[in-house]
Amino acid sequence: MLDFEFCSPTKIVLGRGAEAKAGQLIKNCGGGRVLVHHSGGHAVRSGLIDRVLKAIHNAGLYCIELDGVVPNPRLDLVHKGIDLCRREKIDFILAVGGGSVIDSAKAIAMGVPYDGDVWNFFSENKGEVKDVPKKSLPIGVVLTIAATGSEASNSCVITKSDEKLKRFCDNDINRPRFAIENPELTMSLPKFQTACSITDIMSHSFERYFTAEKGGNELTDRLCEAVFITCMRCADVLMASPDDYDARANVMLASSLSHNGLTGMGRSGDWSSHFIEHELSGEYDVTHGAGLAAITPAWMKYVWRVNPGLFINWATRVMGVDPNGRDDEETVCTAISRLEEFFTGMGLPVRLSEMPEIKEPVTEEAMWRMARRVRITNPEDQTVGGLKHLSADDIVNIFKLAL
Repeated sequence: MLDFEFCSPTKIVLGRGAEAKAGQLIKNCGGGRVLVHHSGGHAVRSGLIDRVLKAIHNAGLYCIELDGVVPNPRLDLVHKGIDLCRREKIDFILAVGGGSVIDSAKAIAMGVPYDGDVWNFFSENKGEVKDVPKKSLPIGVVLTIAATGSEASNSCVITKSDEKLKRFCDNDINRPRFAIENPELTMSLPKFQTACSITDIMSHSFERYFTAEKGGNELTDRLCEAVFITCMRCADVLMASPDDYDARANVMLASSLSHNGLTGMGRSGDWSSHFIEHELSGEYDVTHGAGLAAITPAWMKYVWRVNPGLFINWATRVMGVDPNGRDDEETVCTAISRLEEFFTGMGLPVRLSEMPEIKEPVTEEAMWRMARRVRITNPEDQTVGGLKHLSADDIVNIFKLAL
């Protein structure tokens, strides 16, 4: 087990009608002038925004709204939010929505006290970011989509659409003060969105589970495996009964625990599947979870031999593959095939050619363009990934496996 520090200061408030506590929770955090950030749409039509605004007003707090967040949240709206917060002297941001809204709120919160362009926290050259945030406005969350885990994570992902760049800023300053989680708010999600959400949750623990370390992480191995198994079982329930409260509650909790650092304690992490998919989303505006359903199995096929023992553990303990009579390759490949079947059973594409956002076949030129943009995590050799250091050549090969 590697040495580590674990920080998870976000207060989780889970239960029916929990959004009614928003005002008091903000007040407890010292907020007085609040920006309520959301996407509009269903959050407004369902009456959720009105309930949240009422809770804030009942606590005696001032608030304004900024809507318009879209999937793969845009830098342009972040700039607009920063200007609005400065003009209105906002001291607390409440994100009402899923990962896109939360990440947009985090970026605004980092940008308000910063003299430069907030994109400096996301922009990098050869693995080195231009600047690191030192201060941020406090934020809270009313979660409506359990997927990205941003409600409890230190991560923020923003898209600069004019350059087709999707970049992240990981810093503990990004962690929300609280996350309100009412499972009933997720019951109206379309099946496709539920499937993408579950895939993203699993992927956050895949990125922490499949690492270069060999042994010594029994507890975190099992924590990751619990996330995988819980998500798969709840997916089966929710595909048939989308209003099952307990399944929705378990998925919400899995979202928070899969990306707050818990499942990564004592291990290095990989993250190449996420960063490769970020370029896919940046290029084609693919839904993140759907992109991961194609990229993750392709990545597994390409790298599993680096740490076969861990992949065999996953195959046998999570995917239910009987290793008797099978060699290592057949055991692992059978598990990967079962994972693909799980994704397709939820209605997700597992090939780039199946994605509706990609109108024409992905050319090798496009693969190279995306591969060269992937965020570098290993500056010493200009590669990405912890399990296997992936060059641009490797990334193109993974794209080809995902075709």
